[in-house]
Amino acid sequence: MTEHELNGLFQPKGIAVIGASNNPLKAGCIIINNMIKGKFPGKLYPVNQSEENVAGLNTYARLSDIDDVVELVVLITPASAIYSIMDDLDERMASKNDVRFIVCAAADYAETKTEEGIKRQERLMQAKDKYGIRIIGPNCIGVIDTVSRVNTTFVDTGVSEDRFGPPGGISFISQSGSVAASILAWGASKVIGIRYNKFISVGNMADIDFIDLLEFLEQDPSTKVIGIYMEGYQNGKQLIKVMGRIARKKPIIILKVGRSSKGSVAANSHTSSMSGSDKVYDAAFRQYGILRVEDLWELLDTLQAFDKMRLPDGNRLFVLTQAGGPGIYCSDEISKYDFIETPMVSENTKNQLKETMPRMAAICVPEGYADITASATIRQHCDSLRYVLMDPSVDGVCFITVVTPFLPSAQLGKELSDTYWSLDEKYRKPVYFCIMAGEAVIPCRRELEQTGLVTFDSPTEAVKAAKNMIIYNMKREKETQTGQ
Repeated sequence: MTEHELNGLFQPKGIAVIGASNNPLKAGCIIINNMIKGKFPGKLYPVNQSEENVAGLNTYARLSDIDDVVELVVLITPASAIYSIMDDLDERMASKNDVRFIVCAAADYAETKTEEGIKRQERLMQAKDKYGIRIIGPNCIGVIDTVSRVNTTFVDTGVSEDRFGPPGGISFISQSGSVAASILAWGASKVIGIRYNKFISVGNMADIDFIDLLEFLEQDPSTKVIGIYMEGYQNGKQLIKVMGRIARKKPIIILKVGRSSKGSVAANSHTSSMSGSDKVYDAAFRQYGILRVEDLWELLDTLQAFDKMRLPDGNRLFVLTQAGGPGIYCSDEISKYDFIETPMVSENTKNQLKETMPRMAAICVPEGYADITASATIRQHCDSLRYVLMDPSVDGVCFITVVTPFLPSAQLGKELSDTYWSLDEKYRKPVYFCIMAGEAVIPCRRELEQTGLVTFDSPTEAVKAAKNMIIYNMKREKETQTGQ
């Protein structure tokens, strides 16, 4: 496979940060510190005319003063400085001709729709026209690659030294910098934190856009699933075509906003993007197997599920619960999707559950549902999961437990994890662990997640993730059967 043009964006030998600072209230300070905390292995060059060093690194007054190779330039200065910066870039390219990428994190460019903002963006884009330099932004927060340890963002990303590895398989593209920052923060606040693979904020997409990045992630071996936050795109038809092709190989999970007329207008004013007809997008997503989610929480849960969980072989989902109320709640959530079936397990499975669970347990009333009750021990939790997973009519399990004070939380998590992994290689079925609720159950969830499993806050999140995985699998099976 030939090297993709954008590889250098994520694996640069040297990075210059124009606007680097020691002031913790400035974005240029946060970018430098993110790179240092993340242990970026390449060379880092702060550019600042008024400070001799930034974060212990020697500074340079101008980009053209740096003797070593600079492949990536990060711009975090006020947009009004773009003219002098680009003049300096011209000087560097005349002597070094080494810069290949620019991340322009500053705003106040063409998204303002002012004459001056448009003029600034045109000056920035001359770097591409004259030298072939590819540009991310402007009006973005930058890029992260947890494999190469590049982090040009100015937000607290949760991917500092102690949060880096091992990288996950989730790569994410966001049209909004604020949403991107929020997703990073929410992901980092989860029980063990979401470890992204690549994370890109595209802003105005003056140059590098959705299609460029999707085609890069398509061939990126470390990307397993692709997430997108999208407001709009000028060529929606071409974008859908590319996404549809990639979705046959890797799941694409998209939160497409601008559904309402007001939302569409707001999207256009935010990043100068045409949101297009929401009904057209919705139909195209369904046709091509692109998974559209309703909110940020469904987005994150579904991305984690595709990254870490087995894809179900079918649509038969068993509800196994230790608490009646949450089990009923889960059943109601499943009933919203008529393509999900509740399996009828064998008499042998039913007898095993009846013989080993507490006397008051409700086994398969209704079919595809078992309530092992709050008196269930850790052993009964694990045995019930084992029996259900072993049944050939079951494709996946929604497992719900409200951890009682008399159940050791961490021990429950460890033994459930041991039970699952002892069966995984043979039965290869996903389990959507819903561990309720709050901080008291974190030890249980941590034990499960540290072994590579996914836990959910409530039955709603668990069922939505299951629903999306089932839809994706059904689409793949249909394409296989029809030879598409």
